[in-house]
Amino acid sequence: MRQHLAAVPYEWIVADNHSQEDLSAKLPDAIYLRLPENYGFARANNLAAQKSQAPHLFFVNPDTLIIENLLPPLINAMQIAAVAGPKVLNEDGSIQLSFGPFLSIYNEFIQKKRMAQEKSPELQQWIRSQGQFFPDYVSGCALMIDAEIYRAIGGFDENFFLYEEDVDLCKRIHDLGKRVVYIPSVAIVHGRNKSVRKIPDRASREYRKSQRYYYKKHHGWFQNFLLTMYRLF
Repeated sequence: MRQHLAAVPYEWIVADNHSQEDLSAKLPDAIYLRLPENYGFARANNLAAQKSQAPHLFFVNPDTLIIENLLPPLINAMQIAAVAGPKVLNEDGSIQLSFGPFLSIYNEFIQKKRMAQEKSPELQQWIRSQGQFFPDYVSGCALMIDAEIYRAIGGFDENFFLYEEDVDLCKRIHDLGKRVVYIPSVAIVHGRNKSVRKIPDRASREYRKSQRYYYKKHHGWFQNFLLTMYRLF
């Protein structure tokens, strides 16, 4: 990783969500936060961000692999947007669907259909055809944000333990009149769902919980009613 970041000054902050092993000795160059329990994605990243002095924050999942110097293009993108996300690759080299529309019953139906076909030639070509553009959200697995704006909106909403906190963050960015940009000229590898495979039952519960909370936060009674009906089938 470090060889790809050498050209840019950076801070390396690790929020350890109570893993089995204390990794501080293996990460001497990092600001290492060993959390006393699993705080979830939002709270852990908020705590890590409090330690940062940088003008931009780049959140990356522990199951990602930096394969090139992607920071300069993302930092440059901060001139046209408040949030930027790179192209995200699966471990087999195919492109992940790492952006999408804000949650609604219709949008979730479309997004899930696309996800099911993600590795098909048609969907891969569709992702490539988007180029650089301004989606509603980019994935929190690799997300850069202007630090001042991040703090102004209160960071990630800690009511989300797992899932949808990235969509919610981008929604609040849009509500400020700011933009989110997808930068496909640089890429990162993401081993999707590696961590949640260890806790599949909890991951499923947390997904439903986050989904309900997002709808209550951002939608009126009708969308919430549709969500209730949708979840009955």
